[in-house]
Amino acid sequence: MDRKYTAFTLVELLIVMGILVILIAVGILVGRYATLKSQDTRHKDAARKLYTMLLEYKNDNGSYPNLGNCSRCIREEFFARALGSTGTEEEQVLKGYAGGEGGFDGGSKATYYYSVDSYDQQFVLVCVSLGGIDDEAERGYYCVGSGIGMLPEENPIPYNDVGSRSSGDPYGAVIRGLDDSDWDPRQGGFSLSN
Repeated sequence: MDRKYTAFTLVELLIVMGILVILIAVGILVGRYATLKSQDTRHKDAARKLYTMLLEYKNDNGSYPNLGNCSRCIREEFFARALGSTGTEEEQVLKGYAGGEGGFDGGSKATYYYSVDSYDQQFVLVCVSLGGIDDEAERGYYCVGSGIGMLPEENPIPYNDVGSRSSGDPYGAVIRGLDDSDWDPRQGGFSLSN
C-alpha cells in the first residue's frame, strides 16, 4: 500500500512566512501613519479653536490679550494661564470662551505658542508643535491667526505649515522663541513648559 503525502515543503513554508512578515510590517507602517495624521488633525483643530477663542475675546474687548509685565498683561506661559491651568483668576481671560470645564482638548502631547503684536494687540499668531513637546520628534509646526506674515515682528512667519529645525526651515527656530505652554493630557492639560 502506497501512501502519497501532500504537505508544504520547507521552501513554500518560508515563502508564506516571508509574505506574512511583509504584510504585518506594511500594516504597522500604515497604522502608524494614520495615527500621526490623526494627531496632526487634532493639534491643528485645537490651534484653530484657540484662535477662535481669541477672536471672541477680541470682539468683546477690542484687542487680543497682551503679553509682558504691564498691569493688564499676561506674563509668560500664556495659554496655561489664560485657560486656567495656572495663574491668577485675573489672568484666566480665555476660560469663559473654552465652553465650560474641560472645554478645550489639545490632543496628545504638544506645545502651543502665542504671539501678539506689541503696538495695539490687533494681530495674533497661534502655533502648535506637531512632534510632541517642543517638537521633540522634529515633525514641524502649524500656525494660524491674523498675524501670518506679520508676527513675530522681528522675523514674521509667512505660512501655516512650518518645518522642523532639522528640516532646514528657518522659521522653526523662530517659533521656538515665542511664548509657549506645554499640553500633556496625562498631566491634566496645560502646564508650565520646561
